[in-house]
Amino acid sequence: MQIALIINPSSPDAVQALRQGVQRLRDEGHVVHPRVTFEQGDAHRFAWKSAEYGADLVVACGGDGTINEVVNGLYEWIADREDTTPDAALPNLGIVPLGTGNDLAGGMGIAPGNPEGALMDAASGEEYTVDVARVNGRYFLNVSTGGMGAEATDDASKELKRLLGPIAYLVTGVKKFVQLKDTTARFVSGDEVVYEGGFLLFAVGNAWRTGGGNWVTAAADPSDCLLDVCIVQGMNHLDLVRLAPLVRAGKHVSHDKVTYRKVTSLVVESPEEMTVNADGEPLTGRRFEYAIGRHRLTLMVPRAPDHGEAPGADPAVVAEANEAAAEAEAEAESAKNG
Repeated sequence: MQIALIINPSSPDAVQALRQGVQRLRDEGHVVHPRVTFEQGDAHRFAWKSAEYGADLVVACGGDGTINEVVNGLYEWIADREDTTPDAALPNLGIVPLGTGNDLAGGMGIAPGNPEGALMDAASGEEYTVDVARVNGRYFLNVSTGGMGAEATDDASKELKRLLGPIAYLVTGVKKFVQLKDTTARFVSGDEVVYEGGFLLFAVGNAWRTGGGNWVTAAADPSDCLLDVCIVQGMNHLDLVRLAPLVRAGKHVSHDKVTYRKVTSLVVESPEEMTVNADGEPLTGRRFEYAIGRHRLTLMVPRAPDHGEAPGADPAVVAEANEAAAEAEAEAESAKNG
């Protein structure tokens, strides 16, 4: 098997563990090409070239931002091939979590702290074919957030994350909490207005986790060709304090200040400019268009989840979230039909 490693190194120890893993893969007969990123855009370019040169498996070794660059590089490659090579196929994607939040990896059951083990799982784990979402032309596998969540992620500098790890999101989140300012926007899916008014944060999820372990879109199914939308409406400090642990655990979807829906597409429009991130990569604007991409991607994971299952989440929580989302969908359909 032709394997390409795209490495955004977090520490010398991580690099050494990956080096040992590479040797094990080569001893097993695989052809392995490691590439280390130096600056932003390298992972995107390396992914494109890996697909072009016929890699069977591309392994993103880094945080959510590195994975996002790799996904966009692979998608750009397949888009370039569509007119000339209709039968072109994307390589499989493996993940070695070396970042701060590691939300996509954590949701997929890939534990941090063992780069060599994660690399071996990427080469010999189970296949899990998932949708790829997009916002304004930027593709993402996990979750896109706006409002407090996006601002806190954007404000958590690389240096702060290096020093504090996941606590960096808490530090910047506390700052946003003290300021606690609503943003106004209109959320539309097809001909239906899902929500219009002030909100503190929203999330559009293809998968489950964001912000260093919050199960914001806990009812998501990465393979159902749908996006899960979670909108936390405006509220005071005390109510937000009460809601926060529910969001952390994924138990918030039936809260009276939360709008939770499953949609095929979504347009978010705001009278003021705001920041939205896609797997931690920031975008700025007043209009954001969400949809599912044309091509699916096969992830290599330790264990492929069952339909609608979020690995690492409490099954009862996910079941409750799915039930609440289904009820909301049925109510909206009933209201639409009069």
